[in-house]
Amino acid sequence: MDAVADARIWLKNGGWLAAEAIASSTFRIRMSDTGGFPESPLVRYQLVNADKRPGDESFCVEYGDATVIRAGRATLQIDRIDGQLSLSGPDGRERLRTCCSPWSGSASGFGARFSLRADEALYGLGNVVPERLNRRGLRVSMRAEQNLWASAPIPFLMSSEGWAVMVNTTWQHTFDIGAAADDILSIEGPAGELDLFLFAGEGYAELLDAYTDVAGKPQLLPIWMYGLNFCPRVKSTARDVLEDAIKFRRSGTPCDLIGLSADWMETVNDFSTAKRWHPERFPTSTNDLLRQVSFIGILHKQGFKLSLTLGCDHDLTLHEERQAAGITDGEPDDPEEAWYDHLRKFVDDGIAAFVLSLRSPMFNYPDRIWGNGMTSPELHNLYPVLLGKQMFAGYRDQTGKRPVIHIEKGYLGMQQFVASTAGTFYNAKHAIAAILNYGLSGHVNTSTNMHLITREGIHADFLLAWSRIHSQDHFHHPDFLELPLQELFRRYARLRYRLLPYLYAAAFVAARTGMPITRAMPLMYPDDRNCRELSEQYMLGDSLLVAVYTDQVYLPEGGWFDYWTGERYSGPQRIAYTVPPGAGGPLFVRAGAIVPMWPQMDHVGQLRVETLTLDIYPGPNGEFVLYEDDGATFDYLDGRFTRTTLTCEASLETTTVRISRREGEYAGMVRKRCYELIVHMQGKPAAVRVDGQRRLDQSRRIKADPFRSWRYDRLADTVTLHVEEDASGEAEVLVEIVHPPKRKNTGARSPGAVTAGVSSGTGGEEGGTDEAFVAALDTGETQRAEPALEAWWKAKMKAGSSGAVWPLHVMQACHLIVRHAEGRGWTAADVFGGSADLTAALALLQSPEQGYELLQGLVRRFTRHTAERRPAAKHPVIRELIVLIEREPDKDLSLNTMAERFALHPFHLSRLFKKETGGAYSDYVMTARMTKARKLLEAGVKVYETASCCGFKDAGNFSKAFSKYWGAPPASFKPKRE
Repeated sequence: MDAVADARIWLKNGGWLAAEAIASSTFRIRMSDTGGFPESPLVRYQLVNADKRPGDESFCVEYGDATVIRAGRATLQIDRIDGQLSLSGPDGRERLRTCCSPWSGSASGFGARFSLRADEALYGLGNVVPERLNRRGLRVSMRAEQNLWASAPIPFLMSSEGWAVMVNTTWQHTFDIGAAADDILSIEGPAGELDLFLFAGEGYAELLDAYTDVAGKPQLLPIWMYGLNFCPRVKSTARDVLEDAIKFRRSGTPCDLIGLSADWMETVNDFSTAKRWHPERFPTSTNDLLRQVSFIGILHKQGFKLSLTLGCDHDLTLHEERQAAGITDGEPDDPEEAWYDHLRKFVDDGIAAFVLSLRSPMFNYPDRIWGNGMTSPELHNLYPVLLGKQMFAGYRDQTGKRPVIHIEKGYLGMQQFVASTAGTFYNAKHAIAAILNYGLSGHVNTSTNMHLITREGIHADFLLAWSRIHSQDHFHHPDFLELPLQELFRRYARLRYRLLPYLYAAAFVAARTGMPITRAMPLMYPDDRNCRELSEQYMLGDSLLVAVYTDQVYLPEGGWFDYWTGERYSGPQRIAYTVPPGAGGPLFVRAGAIVPMWPQMDHVGQLRVETLTLDIYPGPNGEFVLYEDDGATFDYLDGRFTRTTLTCEASLETTTVRISRREGEYAGMVRKRCYELIVHMQGKPAAVRVDGQRRLDQSRRIKADPFRSWRYDRLADTVTLHVEEDASGEAEVLVEIVHPPKRKNTGARSPGAVTAGVSSGTGGEEGGTDEAFVAALDTGETQRAEPALEAWWKAKMKAGSSGAVWPLHVMQACHLIVRHAEGRGWTAADVFGGSADLTAALALLQSPEQGYELLQGLVRRFTRHTAERRPAAKHPVIRELIVLIEREPDKDLSLNTMAERFALHPFHLSRLFKKETGGAYSDYVMTARMTKARKLLEAGVKVYETASCCGFKDAGNFSKAFSKYWGAPPASFKPKRE
């Protein structure tokens, strides 16, 4: 960047103005009544980066009474008479303009006012006024409040018009965003000097990236922190903590972090540097052997990390001044130890994280002059950020690992050092809005305390950047929930841990660009006006749409999959959503999504993940960049990580998945990566090829290596296959899924044609005529089964080398039909009137025509029998479910069991069954069982044997159910003795 791209101007109406280009499209503007511009403490303490950074060509020129500074693509124009400003973007369009002269002075404080357009939306300001996202119409104070549990104002605001402003001061000030006057943004402070950063960009994402270049990029937490964090009840002992931990492991509910409340100390809320463990409730040892059997050692063996809650009223400014002056701790002019120094012994004991329960000393010492000369009003907003920074640096320097520092209060720059919870336990909706506002202000590692006792709370709080349960004075362990909530909690916890590679990749993007993990809808869809005010739904990463505490969901443009039921939608549209049982709220997946998933595990690091599952939802195009590193150290900053680009492109003919070679490496990485692909389809594919080689269809019951074949699950409508990285690591993996050709319905069938998606191939890549023939029989529809028979017959006759082999084809078809009937629990006598008749008919055949006529007759009888035995059902899942009920009435046919078997949600399966059959699932099962029971009783089977054959474990319960259904006891249906 050109060093002359700045200006110092003496304004003709008084005072000095300094302006400079910091980076491309980023400017800094300062005002002073003396001409001196002392550096702000935010810059001095390296919380804000005001260094000029190389970029596009920049320059500064004067035109008449105006000074123009160019920074890459943006232009700042300053009136040298009164200091008014205008900011223009790369297209030359004016983005922002002052509406009066800015001011700054020791007596007047500072201020600037900007014109707002009528349709302008504005976002940011951190955790203030959590009721809404769009800040237009608000007047808010930038001051961390004591009476609010989570208060973190961040003086950053960005606009839908492509500009943003950041106020570089620690003094309290206000943003009036069209409250006093609808068309004016006013930024004013009663003390301090005007110091603003202005940004121009094409969209919110670009503005966030530029802003976090100045205010600091967000921290990348260790990967285990993106799992579950549990805080036991206050006054817990070491034994209580261990019991809570073991409950997680015994139930198979994953969890990584156990957090102790402030009463772990001998003196509760000891703010001194002499604090120590409570000797009775949390005994510890300095003996390395005994540490292995201490409560911390046992937690570590179970895969848990441990955090401590503590407070601070230390004078942190002394350490910051020494750091700023380049003085090393412990040198002769070091008057006292740094705050973190007394915590080293606890980290040596095995502590992995700290929760800072900040009671700001500014309230206790409102008139104090601190070690760096600042007053409490000036230090008030800065103090929690300094605390987070010093804790972060101390842990990093001691361990070489990424720190986890959790704090509720904060200010500008906090995202570099801490994770936060937002809102109160009882204000769930506001907590979610606060998290989204944090993300719109550059702070990405945010969550809230889980509302464990509601389905909605479990749903919302598990689908955030990280998840936390805080028991407080209560017993909030999931094992104490009612059984349905307990199962729901476990389901969400396991889903979260499977999603960790997806979430971690989003966290890496956040650390590089400032784009949050939990993304407000305007960030992802800035041009969709319907997204401007949405505070009850958000995007979790690129691909998952989460709605919380609402039954109304807005789906933006594009295709969407309901994660729970598999139903497909097209946006834009607003839908009324009914949450299915077993879920807590709406969850949708964007078409084109590739979601990497881990295998199920109890904690991060329990398994070495060599095979990664890719859950693929095809769309016109999709891409995901998988990021992996060691998950714990700062080696990633030196480039020790891998990236794998995954793409999916769907057309009418094929779905193509590409897995690029991994780029980079890190310590402990898997040397050869395998992938399990689960591709959501719309019908069975005609073929699957990997790197040009056709794979066998294992779903046709072909005995093939599952890692060298593919399987279609027609109930879940997915294709599953396994692939491996190229042995050399140099080539990409290419998967091609060929769709069956679309057939036009012309109203007439030509020979060999098959309708309704039944294959007419000859056993090649179309899946084989045997399978197509059987699938057509399974429909129970003669108009589909007969064309399938015709196609099968023609293919067999064409493939035969001699016309004399036709009897073999007839026998093969008979075998297929009879075997399929028996597989459904029927006999040949049930369907064809007796196997002897069928044998005799085969013996009388004299020509191929007679053989084909016989087969036509058998097919008609089979389909007629199928139609008589069950209600008409077109959906393949319901057809197979009905067959299963008829064939296995003695098995567990509960709705939940069947839903799990068919990989569907119980609510979706129940609704689909009623839609297809016109009756309830439970009624159908009871009818099938009672019909079967009556036949068995009439055949002389004993009552207790009949009960067992019809799925009843207790003969008494069976007798009651039978009597209620038929109006007579089972004994009345037994055959009369002669």
